[in-house]
Amino acid sequence: MSGTSAIFNGSSRYSADFQSVVDRTVNAASLPMMQMQNVRNELSNRSSALASLDSKVSALQTAVSRLSSGLGLSSFASSVSDTSTLRATTSDGIREGSYSIEITDLGSNAASASKATGTGIQAVTSPSTQSISADTTFKLYLNTADPEAAITVTPASNNLNSLADAINGASSDVHATVVNLGSSESPDYRLSIQHNKYGANTIQLTDSAGNQLLDQPSPGTPVKYKANGGAEVTSTTRTATLAAGLSVDLLKTNATGVATTVTVTRSATGVKTSLSAFVDAYNAVVSELDSNRGLGTGALKGDSVLTSVGDALRRMAGYESGASGLSSLTSLGLTFDSSGKLSLDSNVFTEATGSDPSGLTGFLGTVTGDGFLKTATDIMSSLEDATNGIIKSSVSLLQTQMTDQDARIASEQAKIDQLTTDTQARMAAADALIAQMEQQVSYFSSMFEAMNAANNSY
Repeated sequence: MSGTSAIFNGSSRYSADFQSVVDRTVNAASLPMMQMQNVRNELSNRSSALASLDSKVSALQTAVSRLSSGLGLSSFASSVSDTSTLRATTSDGIREGSYSIEITDLGSNAASASKATGTGIQAVTSPSTQSISADTTFKLYLNTADPEAAITVTPASNNLNSLADAINGASSDVHATVVNLGSSESPDYRLSIQHNKYGANTIQLTDSAGNQLLDQPSPGTPVKYKANGGAEVTSTTRTATLAAGLSVDLLKTNATGVATTVTVTRSATGVKTSLSAFVDAYNAVVSELDSNRGLGTGALKGDSVLTSVGDALRRMAGYESGASGLSSLTSLGLTFDSSGKLSLDSNVFTEATGSDPSGLTGFLGTVTGDGFLKTATDIMSSLEDATNGIIKSSVSLLQTQMTDQDARIASEQAKIDQLTTDTQARMAAADALIAQMEQQVSYFSSMFEAMNAANNSY
């Protein structure tokens, strides 16, 4: 007889045998579930391996997209022949070229201050408690004398500081401040208003009675400059647009007849850096594929997704534009070794792009237009698209299979648990019955032995 399991404790001398029956029955019923668990483990291993491949392919997709940025704004650089006269800023749309600008007048702002005396005007020694007028509503005239075009200004409080704040909130064309034209002992606070645009602008402020509260403004003058030797241009701002994507901030006038030159050049350094990152990402995908092929024990061995990714890499690496000059990755200095991995020859790249910079732009093209970037982007999308991508679809399918397998295992486990309970109940009933019979046998045996002993005593 075998030992008694912890899940079954009988009282007859055959209880261990009954437990053995339970164990054998449960073990036999568990064989299909063990096979299900083996399948589940295999699916889990495949899912982990596919996730690893997905991360490598996703990194390659990112590397492809960054090739485009290597030809973007970061590939342009600007230099200024005299940085004391202007500062250059580049933006999207910039092109290589040389531009000149002669700054003849930086211009000035029209400005005006409140009058010291006059009808309706009050002296101010405390700008936080006093104002230049007892009124609470004013009219601000900018380059106009028409009351209909005037701007209504209503301070929150009747003091000079509040009036300046209200003017600043009413118009972005001017800026109002409060200045002390007197001494510390005898302060004389005035309202000062300056026009934000350069040129001959007029400024006036009146009270509700129409009294003019400001002195005549200091006349402003426009900014003037000559671009690329052309006619003099007047402007209300010290920022000039020399070309699409190129603006300059004017800092100082030039000597008469002398212009400042802005030179915009383009470098392939950004593309080279991005191309090196592309090579690393490409090789990482190749290594991941190799780990699941041949004599290896990769969980994806034999999976069609390996073939799909491998074909995608070959199509991308074998792209040719059909044009002369820079027409393939090989012409850019990329070569393959015997294992199918890429390497970049910096010298070949520098020589090729240095002699044909426009050819690099033509070969790479754009993500949405044509060229290598368009082809590579479409290839990567066929693998990584969230809805129809081969890898993403495989990941989703595996997840569904694992969920279904978990449901089958749970259902099978419920059946085994029920079988275990039922079998234990039957064996326990049999064991109890035998135990009862054993007790009866023991009782009658004891009784017969007592009777025999009594008979033998006579």
